[in-house]
Amino acid sequence: MEMDRFKSMVTRLEQESAATPTRYRLKVIMLTLVGFGILALILAAVGLGLVLVVGFAAAMVFTGGAALILLLKLGKLLILLALPFWFTLKSSVQALFIRMPAPTGREINRTEAPQLFAALDNMRSQMDGPRVHHVLLINDVNAAVVQRPALGLFGWPRNYLLLGLPLLEYMTPDEALAVVAHEYGHLAGSHGRFSAFIYRLRHTWSTVEAYISHFQGWLSRLISPMVRWYASYFNAYTFVLARADEYRADAASAELVGSHNATRALKRVNIIAPRFRQYLENTFKQVNENSTPPNDLLQRWASSTSIAPEETQMVRWLEDALDKEGHFADTHPTLRKRLVSIANKEEELLTLPPTILEEPASSVWFAQSLESLRIELQEQWAKQVAPSWGTRHIEIHKQQMRLQELQSMPHRDTERQFEMLNLLMRLEPETDIRTAWADFNAANTNHALGLYFEGIARLNKGEQEGLALLDLSMQLDPQATKPACERAYSFLVERKSVDMAESYAVRWRERDALEKKVA
Repeated sequence: MEMDRFKSMVTRLEQESAATPTRYRLKVIMLTLVGFGILALILAAVGLGLVLVVGFAAAMVFTGGAALILLLKLGKLLILLALPFWFTLKSSVQALFIRMPAPTGREINRTEAPQLFAALDNMRSQMDGPRVHHVLLINDVNAAVVQRPALGLFGWPRNYLLLGLPLLEYMTPDEALAVVAHEYGHLAGSHGRFSAFIYRLRHTWSTVEAYISHFQGWLSRLISPMVRWYASYFNAYTFVLARADEYRADAASAELVGSHNATRALKRVNIIAPRFRQYLENTFKQVNENSTPPNDLLQRWASSTSIAPEETQMVRWLEDALDKEGHFADTHPTLRKRLVSIANKEEELLTLPPTILEEPASSVWFAQSLESLRIELQEQWAKQVAPSWGTRHIEIHKQQMRLQELQSMPHRDTERQFEMLNLLMRLEPETDIRTAWADFNAANTNHALGLYFEGIARLNKGEQEGLALLDLSMQLDPQATKPACERAYSFLVERKSVDMAESYAVRWRERDALEKKVA
């Protein structure tokens, strides 16, 4: 189903779900049963076909020599008939028992974090939810509950709680528990169990669809249209249900820790996330000078908690997050809708959460184990990025040498001038080279890449005139369409120009479809 059609359908279904939620849930149940019927039909048809082919071959073997000779002559045909049936049957059964990979992270036990497990026990008791089988500490600004069924579609789930240490360093225990409770809310109560089951079904149907898409010939033409039709409708209907459950999970979180902690947690996450991205960007800039990654990533991050960003910066981060839409398949509502749903205070949306004066969640929950956990996670991170870090350091060193060589040339032709400006833009992003690019394009009319890079340079400085340069570069070189549209889209979304941003998204999708068709 095309993205625009999917969005339109989801909008209509959200209205229907809001008007008659019980009836809508019944529709999803009926649609789920239809899906089981389709799977049963595919398995029965394919299995029957396979039985008939094998039965025909067996009958010929047992009817005498002449029939056996005929079987040998028709053997290739029988194999060609049997193989598609066999692989379809095998793939369909495998999809029913598909197992998602287990989440990765540093597993935490009760001895290392008694306060954390006490909070989790209390949460489970109050929310009447299932057991959390594994608690994993990760190096990210995130928290999540992952349910991994041991038997695929048929359940027997194992529940994993993922906690991002960088997030816990900047939140109070109650705020961190609010984030955890939202994720846990998807498992607790009847709506959580049903939603988890629906989630597994969504995964199963995407797997079945992927398997079927690999088949060719008459079998594909028979099965694929039905599978694609159903998978699209099932995805849209269950998307609406999943989005409604996000509000229920927020409500469960607010009930556990209070609406003020729940709203503060949502705001703080959307301030911490861009701050941590900025911190990582600055860390990776060290690759220019250092051949190995730093070994104190999380220790420096934790020590920076005492240095708060400027208030205007935090307000801007929060404002940017309020109406930011995720990927079209992301079931989370916008931050604005979630905050209003919890507290119903539109006028306080941009009120910043208070400065943390108490011990953060990381210190309270992990106590004496905290420092060793930081060291362990940051060593793991450094080991993971070391190969690419070292390669990048060598590449940058070579580029720096080449830039110096180009800059020392008394005269440069068009190709070398372009190379120099391109290297300067990559190696010294803080240097303003808009004028240099403009001079280059004035001397080299209709140079598509020159126009593209000047457009990027101007957008980086907040100049909307860069969009016209990107448009011209796309006209001159259609290959520039996708990267140019991506940069234009990002620039316009940051400035809340949604309609203009969508026009570039449409151009990107049209170009992507054309490239796939040609390929």
